[in-house]
Amino acid sequence: MMKCRASSRWIMLVTLICLIISVSSSAAPKKNPAKKSPPLNLPPLKTQKQKMQLLGYIRQTMPTRRIAQRINFSSADLDQALEQELGPATQALEEQVDDETFLRRASLDLTGQLPDPEKIAAFIKDAHPGKRSALIDELLESPAYGRKWARYWTSVIFYESEANKNRVDPQALENWLTEQFNKGAPWDYITVMLISATPERNKAVRNDYGQDYGPNNFVLACENKSTELASQTARIFMGISIKCAECHDHPFDNWKREQFHELAAFFHPYTYKMPDQTDPKVQTVVQPRFLLGEKPHEEMKADARRVSIAAYLAYNPKNYWFARAYVNRIWSELLGDGFYDVDSLGPDSEVIHKPVVNRIAANFRYKDFDPKWVFRLIMNSKAYQREIRTSDSAADLFTAVRPARLRPDVIADSVENLIGEDPSIRKEIIQAFDMNPSLPQDSLEGSIQQALLMMNNRELQTRLSQSELKQRLLNLPSDTELVQALYLNVLARHATPSERERNLSYLRDSEKRDEAVDDLLWVLLNSTEFRTKR
Repeated sequence: MMKCRASSRWIMLVTLICLIISVSSSAAPKKNPAKKSPPLNLPPLKTQKQKMQLLGYIRQTMPTRRIAQRINFSSADLDQALEQELGPATQALEEQVDDETFLRRASLDLTGQLPDPEKIAAFIKDAHPGKRSALIDELLESPAYGRKWARYWTSVIFYESEANKNRVDPQALENWLTEQFNKGAPWDYITVMLISATPERNKAVRNDYGQDYGPNNFVLACENKSTELASQTARIFMGISIKCAECHDHPFDNWKREQFHELAAFFHPYTYKMPDQTDPKVQTVVQPRFLLGEKPHEEMKADARRVSIAAYLAYNPKNYWFARAYVNRIWSELLGDGFYDVDSLGPDSEVIHKPVVNRIAANFRYKDFDPKWVFRLIMNSKAYQREIRTSDSAADLFTAVRPARLRPDVIADSVENLIGEDPSIRKEIIQAFDMNPSLPQDSLEGSIQQALLMMNNRELQTRLSQSELKQRLLNLPSDTELVQALYLNVLARHATPSERERNLSYLRDSEKRDEAVDDLLWVLLNSTEFRTKR
């Protein structure tokens, strides 16, 4: 309870907290159902400071904070829980990767960048038993961590957006997300800033819809349409695909058409009306109601309703979807397979190894939705550190790590690491390797366009031939040193004995060493390994 000396503004904020966390259709019936809600006199919630202050108060009231003080869930606990679920499939568990492979994998996953030869040498030489855990901590503190995952979530938000490109600014969103991830902002705070944004058009400036402010761009990507905001909020932040329910009851899940439009009503600035299925001209007024039944105060204004839906999303103990959706996406990105498709979960959908993902999600909530905690938990586990293997059977999932195609921005970074910055080549790579970030890895395929770009692009070949890396290779005194430096710089690993002998033989048989080095660089650049996480 707040003390009497609290300011009136403070009291009004707490009033809103009480309304948000207590008003629910699942609560016990009131003795006087005809009695209207008390008058609501609340301050605006338009600034980031106001929204964060309110969410901070709400979070402090949740019982999970008290539970968290008694709960500990480690990477070892994760491995034990997963192996119990795998049962007989534990006989197929792959071995742990070597240090060199782990360094490359962890660096790509957390920063999108390959380790340099000096880092590889130092990591292999380090004999400390906790060096892998220390590496994870080091990478999480790197500025590249925030940028890598900001690019991922920006792609998730914008990939299927049909918004006018003059009215959105994906780069502003990416920059803001980078800042949030690097400073350790919790996922619930990031989420509330995105879905509670209320961008306003500046009519004095052409095409100024508030897109310069990063958080506005989730709403703008949805064109500020109530139905699209409902659909994308459920898909991205709950892992639930309910878009079908906009026009009819969901054919495969329990979502009803009315539920979809009740969710859309949260985002509408005024009275929301649901069009009739057969005659769109006939409309029915629909009151806001969250998917689990929570209702906002009837006098709550649009800005407050959007904060309230964020509170329902993140803090209702019965809503496990919010935490689980984030955990499942990160798990899928790190291990190549998810516990379920990242944006198709519904009440009747199957989840593989449900007790495991539920425990991770519950502890993510207990840890105040700290994204870095999820990365540390998963990446320190044996499950993450296993050798690669594709799995066609659900029973074999997570007995190995699935080899994964790298995101287009990561491939572009790797190429620029070899040739230097080149906006033109980078743009071509981003376009050619474009992929839906919400599709599972086993649904992604390469293309002829990708192969032709890497093999035949004249500008890329010229830049590679004139690169600083090539000159460094040519200046090495022996072919053996050249081959090892080649592999360390391009693939971030040492050449195997057979690779070393094959490359040395090619160099010995070549009349022109300069051209031979061009060929070897070209071969590694076009290898599957160059654009794959293994």
